[in-house]
Amino acid sequence: MVNVGMTASYGVAISCGLISAYALNYFVPNLNPFIKFFIVPFLIIYILLLLFRLIFPGIGRAARKFRNYIGDNAADDIHSMSYIEIFPPIFVVFFLIIILLYSGMFK
Repeated sequence: MVNVGMTASYGVAISCGLISAYALNYFVPNLNPFIKFFIVPFLIIYILLLLFRLIFPGIGRAARKFRNYIGDNAADDIHSMSYIEIFPPIFVVFFLIIILLYSGMFK
């Protein structure tokens, strides 16, 4: 059995499994639903996870580096804006305006 956590290879394999279920439902609508929605997608997910572990062993490491890079850039951008202190009151005012707009107070 393949033992993986929530990694990039796991996300790609799950996405491909869901796409295969959709494709089977679209192209072969008369196929048994158990085969169409359980057997084939799980088989595809399992095979892709095995292939990712054998062929691309560093995909998780590369995805972690990318996630850390994006997180660091976002944190640096938010810190350099210096709006973190005034953002919560602005958010509350924006939320109140949205509530008033949907309640019809400005008609």
